[in-house]
Amino acid sequence: MRTERIGGKLPIINNWISFVWYFTLAILSFISAEAQDIKVFGKFSSDSIKIGAPVEFYLSAHHPQNTTVLFPDSGFSYIPFEFQKKKFFATQTKNGISKDSAVYFLTSYEIDSVQKLKLPVFVIEGKDSTPVFSTTGTVYLHHLVKSIPDSVPANQLPLKANTQYLNVKWQLNYFLFAISGGVLAITLVMVWVFFGKRIKKYFKLKRLTKGYKAFLLQYEKSVDKLQQDFSTQQAEGSLVIWKKYLESLVNKPYTKFTSKEIRILEGDENLGQSLSAIDRIIYGGVHENFRAPFDSLKDYVHTQYEKKKAEVAHG
Repeated sequence: MRTERIGGKLPIINNWISFVWYFTLAILSFISAEAQDIKVFGKFSSDSIKIGAPVEFYLSAHHPQNTTVLFPDSGFSYIPFEFQKKKFFATQTKNGISKDSAVYFLTSYEIDSVQKLKLPVFVIEGKDSTPVFSTTGTVYLHHLVKSIPDSVPANQLPLKANTQYLNVKWQLNYFLFAISGGVLAITLVMVWVFFGKRIKKYFKLKRLTKGYKAFLLQYEKSVDKLQQDFSTQQAEGSLVIWKKYLESLVNKPYTKFTSKEIRILEGDENLGQSLSAIDRIIYGGVHENFRAPFDSLKDYVHTQYEKKKAEVAHG
């Protein structure tokens, strides 16, 4: 096959393609080398668990001092376990190597005899992140009931012997009982036909208001505690309270979304800026004027609550 060179441009194109190819390989090699410098360890605090009982999973990452790593938060999937809370420890650095660690409090409702878990830490490279997974932790389910018999023999049943029957006369006006029951049933049907929609709307609005007041009380208490004694764990806890209530209000899985995904989903620039500011608080430890973004999230919830209430009232 013959390749013609027009105006001498073909060699230039080939050189440019080669340059892009080698540059891409170099970047991938650099990221791979960075990941190899990071050691992630994970293990359970116990070798056995019970269904529904909390168990601690320890996660630690050893990495170069100038490397930024992020640990999974409450929105991460811990299958087959369920996330309860986590606790961070201060970074320790020695001879240019930093150690970050956290304890995850998990529960499991699975009945598998052997259950395993490994978690990643995310290495931040510019706007991208590379997951590096820990060693695998293994726990064994402690079965409280070894086996369940299909039946119990009659001679082993806990029966009482020589009991005496006390005859009690039963007096009931069946005719009056039937009439009263019929009148009551007809009344309830008529009330439901004429006022059923209003009744349902009333109780739905009442539950809506009760849920909103409970959210405000819990959220403001959490933010006030954050203001008195700042910690990234408390900041993340306040954000989780906000996500869970908004998820129940508008029926969208906010607890599984990142801040970026919520911003794209809602298309609200002010909301996106507030979530970004809170991410800097949680992951960067920045806590100057941190009250403003949390107040902005509360205002956003109030707007969504008023929309929901109007929807129910006019629905």
